[in-house]
Amino acid sequence: MNHKLWLSCLLMLTLMPVLFLVQPSQAVCIEEERMALLEIKDSLINSYGYEADKVLRTWVDLGECCDWERVMCNTTTGHVTRLSLQSLDKNLNIGIMVESENSLKKLWPLNVSLFLHFEGLTSLNLSSNYLDNQILSTEIKTLSRLKMLEILDLSSNYNIDNNILPSLTTLTSLRVLDLSNTNLEGTFPTNALASFQNLEVLDLSYNNFVGSIPSMIELLSTLKVVSFSNCTLEGSIPPDHGLCELKNIQDLDLSRNMLNGNLPTCFSKLSSLKLLDISSNQFTGMPPQSLIANLTALEYIDFSHNNFEGSFSFSSFSNLTKLEVVKLTSNNGKLEVETEDPIGWIPLFQLKFLMLPNCNMNMAKGSVFPSFLVQQSKLQVLDMSHNSLKGQFPNWLIKNNMELQVLNLRNNSFDVNFSLPLYENANAWWIDISSNQITGTIPTNIQKCFPYIAHLNFSQNVLSGYIPSSLGDLSELFVLDLSNNELSGEVPKGLFTNTSLLTLLHLSNNKLNGEVLSGNLTTGNIQTLHLGGNYFKGNIGNVTSNSLYLLDISNNLFTGIIPNWMSNIKDSSQLVLNNNMFEGEFPCGPTSFLFLDISENFFSGSIPSCLNLQYVQHLHLGSNRFTGSIPNSFINLTNALTLDIGNNNLFGRIPKFLGELENLRILLMRENNFTGRIPKKLCKSNAISLLDLSGNSLSGSIPTCLQIVTGPSYSISIPSTLWSYPRNLYYGYTSVLGKMLSVHNDQEELGIFEEVNFTTKSMSRPYKGNVLDYMTGLDLSSNMLTGEIPKQLGLLSQIHTLNLSNNHLTGPIPVNFSNLASIESLDLSSNNLSGNVPSELINLAFLSIFNVSNNNLSGRLPEMKGQFATFTSASYEGNPLLCGLPLEKQCMDTPSAIVPRVIGPLDEDGNDKWYDIDMIWFVASLGSTWVVFLLGFVAVLYTNPYWRRMCIGSDERKVRRITQSRVPPPSQFTQSSRLFGVTIVGTWNRSTMKALGCRCISSEPSETETQSSRLHEPSETSRHPKFETIGDRPSLRVTAYSYTVTRSSMSYPAIRSSNPRSHEPIRFQPVI
Repeated sequence: MNHKLWLSCLLMLTLMPVLFLVQPSQAVCIEEERMALLEIKDSLINSYGYEADKVLRTWVDLGECCDWERVMCNTTTGHVTRLSLQSLDKNLNIGIMVESENSLKKLWPLNVSLFLHFEGLTSLNLSSNYLDNQILSTEIKTLSRLKMLEILDLSSNYNIDNNILPSLTTLTSLRVLDLSNTNLEGTFPTNALASFQNLEVLDLSYNNFVGSIPSMIELLSTLKVVSFSNCTLEGSIPPDHGLCELKNIQDLDLSRNMLNGNLPTCFSKLSSLKLLDISSNQFTGMPPQSLIANLTALEYIDFSHNNFEGSFSFSSFSNLTKLEVVKLTSNNGKLEVETEDPIGWIPLFQLKFLMLPNCNMNMAKGSVFPSFLVQQSKLQVLDMSHNSLKGQFPNWLIKNNMELQVLNLRNNSFDVNFSLPLYENANAWWIDISSNQITGTIPTNIQKCFPYIAHLNFSQNVLSGYIPSSLGDLSELFVLDLSNNELSGEVPKGLFTNTSLLTLLHLSNNKLNGEVLSGNLTTGNIQTLHLGGNYFKGNIGNVTSNSLYLLDISNNLFTGIIPNWMSNIKDSSQLVLNNNMFEGEFPCGPTSFLFLDISENFFSGSIPSCLNLQYVQHLHLGSNRFTGSIPNSFINLTNALTLDIGNNNLFGRIPKFLGELENLRILLMRENNFTGRIPKKLCKSNAISLLDLSGNSLSGSIPTCLQIVTGPSYSISIPSTLWSYPRNLYYGYTSVLGKMLSVHNDQEELGIFEEVNFTTKSMSRPYKGNVLDYMTGLDLSSNMLTGEIPKQLGLLSQIHTLNLSNNHLTGPIPVNFSNLASIESLDLSSNNLSGNVPSELINLAFLSIFNVSNNNLSGRLPEMKGQFATFTSASYEGNPLLCGLPLEKQCMDTPSAIVPRVIGPLDEDGNDKWYDIDMIWFVASLGSTWVVFLLGFVAVLYTNPYWRRMCIGSDERKVRRITQSRVPPPSQFTQSSRLFGVTIVGTWNRSTMKALGCRCISSEPSETETQSSRLHEPSETSRHPKFETIGDRPSLRVTAYSYTVTRSSMSYPAIRSSNPRSHEPIRFQPVI
């Protein structure tokens, strides 16, 4: 045994020299270079303090510099060859300090001459620092002494500008130059770059150039990699452009600019091209198939987000054997990708990354699923969302591509039952088949098929049945969305207790039931919990959560009182409890909600004044049983965008401080008992776009200063939540540019969308999400407002709905309402408005609801043109003096369509000036009126002998006015005494009236109503006057104070007398 041990030791001693010989020798750091490195560190410390030592911890006085971080040396000579000094502000917050008052002192005044000590330096990376450009632009030329310097990276230094370009031209040895994300601007610096005869990589992305890419770029003939991404370049690329002469080009990135026109066919000359990215531009037409077919070296192609139109055959890629990445997304919905033509084509490529969302795939073939994918076995990411693809779910994709990690087939038309392979795919972590028509139940073998799934979205399908309990065994699950299906039963408890990484659980709008939140429940790390729109019931129990900040249990059957823990969750949380049966008072707590909706419940008492309103943006308290006045604590709603307290029993005056809430966009106070005037301080709130004060008891006039925002100043909705997934959402493509490929094309809508009800078009309608950014309206209906409608309301050119109905408003409809160009609903009904309906309103092109019924309007209605041709008589009923279509009452005057109207100058209110008339039409109309009058007068004289005698001058006609005397007794009236044109005042019994020859032709039973009687000439057959009457009134009173006697020989005075029992007049008229 000892013998074997000695042999082993001898063998080790023999081999040790050999082992030392085969180890690479680590050269010793050059002292001059070590001291230069320490001076660089001191420069950093002098600028930002000793916190800089955290970044360069290993740079110490007695250390070996070749072993220091961010330093690489030549193993033979010991010279420093590479310095990676990028992002030194990572732990220093330099960016914050630069933005302070002493920003010039916070820039890093790096002494560039220190790098001259590194004779063997080949690569210098100073990116993502705050270098002082004044020093850098003057001293960078000294680096020309470094003959071996090939790589210089100054990217993401925001203080660098065009002044550095002349100095850089001296660095002729450079092969790689990165000036991306600096502050370069102006025209493209082709002349400054022409001196780089050896330049192979040029990155100028994320700068602000003006104009197009100059054709002189061909002077840089050695270029292999070019990135002009996001440089605000514009214009077209002509067929003979210099870019096409860069024969050595391998990577060309022109993405995120404003380039337009057709893609130049000369790109087909770039036979060495491996990467071509022209995404997010404005190219039109269609990429020529011959261009693509000639790029045989192509590995990466991105044509997405342009304005291409027409049909594109995917078979154009069939001969590109090296192709791995294809991204083609339509920007305008006019691109159609055809994958089935020609039939049976076979791809020579094996794709790894394929994104074809919103491409109208195979529309001519019935939107069938691409058959060429059957030959693909190396797919890692597949996105064919938003294509309306039909048929059965392609589960063979998962079977054929064992490396598949991301599958996005959302918003298609897949149907039939959903099934999964029976074996495991350990790489898959993102599956999205939402917004299809998939039926059946959720597979129970998901945990076996996708054991490491992190994102699972089956929402907006027709899935039914129970939620499998096996979902609770997905230990890597991060997001689970099963919303908008027909799932039933209870929620498995394992989803709360076993899924430790679960952050979002979305089960809304199903048919789930049970007491999901009763008792004691721990929600783990769930941050967002959507349970709304189900049949959950019971009281809310004691829920424990350290992460919950969005809870939506709206539209359920929950009862009882709100537990205290709901007011003790994280600040800036979102709590949605609307449309349940909660009661009592809402508990106060330290939480300041970002979004709080407890509307449509049975909460009572006063609105809690103890609510923490510091961060509240949306506060919904409407449709409850709150009483009392608006609490003074509402003055703290300084961040509020929405305030809804409508449909309660609140009373008192509207507080003036509501007008001081500068950010308030939506204010809903309808159906309460508020009194007093509308405070003028509401005019100070220049952000309100929806204001509803209807159904109260407000009085006074409408403030003339009241204004409604005519466009969005910022978003009204809560932004969607962005999630930090446990795995990277981007995949890197191996190239010099290091392209990062985004997994999903559209962000998940995981937040809460604002929703309010507002009455428009005679109906209360819900408005939700982004539409609220553009919806504007004013509703003051069903109050007691008086006065005229302010003409200033006609300045709200972008308002969509205006409702002033059911008030006591007077005066005319403002003519300048014709300026309400975006109005869709205008309701002025049930007021006391007078005047006509302005004909100028026919210019309102979007007006679909118009109601002016039950007013005192008069005159001709506007012509039935435009939107006014769609309005019925119901819009005008209750205005007896209106005429014209669509009413049955016709106007008697000359139609306005026949008489042309000459528009003259307008006054300050936009109305025609009274003296600006057409004199020709005035004289013509006046003359015709007199002619008609004279002809009528002649006709009367011709047909009526009495009036003819009156006018021609009969001997028997005498006219007198007799007052203050008594009428002779009836005995003095003889049959030859005939009274004509008598107007009598006095009290007369029947015998007297009979003697006077009176016949009462109208009478009402009441003594206080008017009687009309006539004196008539006695009949030829009877020598005595005939008397007739209606009613039994014993005596009558006459109102006039004179009468006319037509007898030539006598006159009878009128008598003044009153009837103590009657105050209503009786009028006598002559019978001719």
